[in-house]
Amino acid sequence: MEERPPDIGILSIISFAILFFISNNIEAQGHKIGAGLAFASVVDYNHGETGNPGVSLNTWWAINKPGTLHIVPSVSVYNRYRLETGYTILTNYLLQGDLNAQYAIFQESGIKIIGFGGGNFTYLRSEFEIVVPSGNDTISDRRDQAFGANLGAGLELWMSPKWDFNVTGKYLFSKYSQWVISVQAVYYFKTRRRAYRR
Repeated sequence: MEERPPDIGILSIISFAILFFISNNIEAQGHKIGAGLAFASVVDYNHGETGNPGVSLNTWWAINKPGTLHIVPSVSVYNRYRLETGYTILTNYLLQGDLNAQYAIFQESGIKIIGFGGGNFTYLRSEFEIVVPSGNDTISDRRDQAFGANLGAGLELWMSPKWDFNVTGKYLFSKYSQWVISVQAVYYFKTRRRAYRR
């Protein structure tokens, strides 16, 4: 029997620990971390769909001195999709990782407009369980992965000296293309970088 994937809660904790470790150990670059929810358009997979919402985790590595250009690795683990018919149970899992370049296009009075783009990795896993055998079942366990790209924009809203609230939207170009809307709380480990001025 194929081994079941870890629960979404376990994957989220592991992902957060990895990003937290990266941000704390690269003082010259990693200076803030964000966590929140991601809502994606559904993808049809193995006679089912993908679930919502997802838990999204980001960290930012500043590339230039003003802090207007960042490299942003992120991971999103989505809630499982589960379909029970009484005869069968289908469960789908979705995990995505991004590596983006992000640029601050404009900033004024605590509101920053950002644009970003980069690479994406999507992992899908589907488990099919027969509860009552019928002899006509044609679905089986499946898993797949795909590389792609994403392009998006968003707002970073200043909340306090240590906190921001981000809202972003992106389109994922992939074998499993999706629209994704994310909302995140962002925490600064040390001090906020000097505001960007044109």
